[in-house]
Amino acid sequence: MVVNNRGQSEYFRGTIQSYNQNAGFGFIEPDENQGINKLLLVHSKSFRRPSESTEPGDRVLFMTHQVTAGLLATDVHAEVVEQEESPNTSDEPIDGVVKEYNTTRGFGFIQLRDKREAFFHISYIVDRPDNVLSGTPVTFSLVHTERGLQAQNVTIQKAPPIRYSATDYLPQAMLARDSRQYDEAAAFYEKGMRESPSVQLILSYAAMEKNRRRNSEARRIYETGIRLFPDIAKLREDAGVLAASQNDYRTAIIRLEEALAICRKSDQGGEKGVLVGLARTHYQIGSSASLKESIRCYNQAQTLFGRGSTRLPEADFLRLNLAKIRTQHHRGALTVGFLHSAGFQIVKATLLERLTEGADLIVEVDAPELQESYGIGRYLMVRCVFKSEVALADLEDLDASIATWSRRGLADDQLALMVVASLPQELQRLLSQRIEDRRRLSPAVVPIQQTDIETEVSPIVALRASLDRWLYRRDLFAINSPVDGRRFFGRDKPLAELRDSIAASIPTGVFGLRKVGKTSLLKETQRRSAELGDVVLYLDLSRVPSDISDCRWIYWKLGADLRDLGARLPLQGFRWRLGGEFQDFLDIPESFPVATAFDSDLTRLLQAIRKSSLSPRPKVVLLLDEIERLLPTRLGKAGFEGFFEFFSYLRGIAQENHEFVMTVTGANAAVSEAAQFQGRDNPVFNYFKEVYLQLLEFSECAVMLKELGRGMGIRFEEQAVEAIYAATGGHPFFTRQFCSFVAQQHRDRPLLVRRGMLLPLIDRYLEIRSDDFQEIAERLSRDFPGELDICIKLAAEGGSVDRARANQIIRAGSAVRHLTGYQILQVDKTRAFLKISMFSQWLQRRYGKT
Repeated sequence: MVVNNRGQSEYFRGTIQSYNQNAGFGFIEPDENQGINKLLLVHSKSFRRPSESTEPGDRVLFMTHQVTAGLLATDVHAEVVEQEESPNTSDEPIDGVVKEYNTTRGFGFIQLRDKREAFFHISYIVDRPDNVLSGTPVTFSLVHTERGLQAQNVTIQKAPPIRYSATDYLPQAMLARDSRQYDEAAAFYEKGMRESPSVQLILSYAAMEKNRRRNSEARRIYETGIRLFPDIAKLREDAGVLAASQNDYRTAIIRLEEALAICRKSDQGGEKGVLVGLARTHYQIGSSASLKESIRCYNQAQTLFGRGSTRLPEADFLRLNLAKIRTQHHRGALTVGFLHSAGFQIVKATLLERLTEGADLIVEVDAPELQESYGIGRYLMVRCVFKSEVALADLEDLDASIATWSRRGLADDQLALMVVASLPQELQRLLSQRIEDRRRLSPAVVPIQQTDIETEVSPIVALRASLDRWLYRRDLFAINSPVDGRRFFGRDKPLAELRDSIAASIPTGVFGLRKVGKTSLLKETQRRSAELGDVVLYLDLSRVPSDISDCRWIYWKLGADLRDLGARLPLQGFRWRLGGEFQDFLDIPESFPVATAFDSDLTRLLQAIRKSSLSPRPKVVLLLDEIERLLPTRLGKAGFEGFFEFFSYLRGIAQENHEFVMTVTGANAAVSEAAQFQGRDNPVFNYFKEVYLQLLEFSECAVMLKELGRGMGIRFEEQAVEAIYAATGGHPFFTRQFCSFVAQQHRDRPLLVRRGMLLPLIDRYLEIRSDDFQEIAERLSRDFPGELDICIKLAAEGGSVDRARANQIIRAGSAVRHLTGYQILQVDKTRAFLKISMFSQWLQRRYGKT
């Protein structure tokens, strides 16, 4: 963050150079002479409000944050302030002269009479933009922004500025007004209206009264001005907007339509502003006929906006879409009213491609009660279905939309609402299957019937009833797939360790027990690294097709991902040799040099990154999950053909390029510990920094139980959390599975889990879920049989022994390092014990106590 000489955080100006809405990131080109000569990364989380739309060419203000690889743009928001939403706007018309104007970027600066300068943007020029030249006299209003003054409602003066005479009361009125002598200023304004009236005097007088919240006086002044200057559209427009703000819609529409007619038959300009005012007024009225008229006015305004480099303001674009939804189908109008009445703010709205099928709305959830009760995120997606029936294909399309919006930070990836005509048995079955499916992380879709909205006394009651009915059926503990984002808990230390390793280009191996969270750690690292602009190649090697036995497929898959991700960077003139050249692996000719083509793509991308002016400077991060899939096993299974050369190449490219770094995961550290494989020297022997993924800390485990539990109506008393942690040792998989088992035994919701409920269930759980512990024993037996023998002996003695006995059972060496690394074994000053007490009990049952 940059701090100015007054000790304040400093905002910079810039232009969005590129932005990928689906990927949720792009780059800002800072203006010159600000001390920043880099293209700065902007991520969806960099924006002050993720709901703001962003397109290339948009002007923004931003701050900067220093990270290891450079500067990162933060608190990014539009520099061009929408006047109706700005509390710092002065309606007072001011004279000035255009000092400079950049026609390519569509912005410039106006010099005021007191030599101050105000930034202005093409979207706030009321007249034709091609008339804006240096030295052009203009009239405008001012907005105070973080970066300084901004000019709005910029009007090009048709004639040289009026020279004030001794009888011109406007300068005297403005001087009194600026001195806060409002009664004196009003007296001068009144004299001016009687003796030497001008349009500028009337606008200035009305603006002062509006700023004093004397709207009735302002309306009187406008009406006087209209009588004096009947052909000035601006007076009628401002009078209409003010009338609309007081809900006098009849007068508002009359005045705005009069202003529109004047604009169209004269060269005064301002037609699109009047159209927007009319559209807003009709939207406020809210009747079906008025909404259709609002759409008509907005469409005409959009046509005029489309002639330049500007677009309809964000708030108006939202109103246009909401008007379309409300008039397309009665259920659309019902849904919009329901969401507003429930206290949600709609921030995005769009009709589906097939207009008759439905619409998607994004709402901002500012309700601590709902967030605490159900674990809802900041934004929530709502699909309003217009058609009468919902099929499986509709739910799959909904999943795709949720994924797209959640990548932009504008939807909860675990939950969406769906407003439907009714809930037939088939739809209930489909929705129940999704919620009860433990293999897929499908978002929970909560249906709300039209009749529930229409008949419930309170919208929030209808909403809570639907949330209770469906969310309390979820079993969030049962999900055993890898997680990231809001589903990812704790792991601050290993995440920081991996981030530091990536920043320093240190190759790292993450090792740990099965289901301890290695893949989730990698997925979360992938997400966080991507937010810093890195090109992150993630490959789960267990996903390699079963009939693939060499590394050609891996080169092809990584090459395709490299192109998809690398293409998002603003790098020019890049020709890809492998990435994207073959849509299907089977299309690759046998003679095609896959490894050489991949090296060509990767090497040139790394060179381009090195020469680029991007900040933070991206790295190419390779994350390989389940690395043992490539290696030969002790059971005689051969490794992948070419894996020696594959590892040698990756090590070589990493040693030559600081911009490339590799991280692998595995159940054990054989890839780094084994000096040889199949009689050949291991190219990555002792190459990876070993990180054993430990079990969750107690505090991390407690947070996980709280967050997952509240999303299904379950709370845990503190003693119950302590008992669960003692039983599972903080192993995330066993913790979740045991809590899932508890939830299945107590299905009533809401539920408070107490310690006394848990102890009787542990024995039953060990009987039913013994396979999970069997897998640990088999893995130790296969890879580290000596370590398994130590665990069996400790379990036979109750799972805990004093240090003297521990020294007899446990010999120093790799066995201790492996077991403590896995956190199966914990040794302190007085004793050694098996941290997962359930595992100790299982070993006693399985191998006996002797």
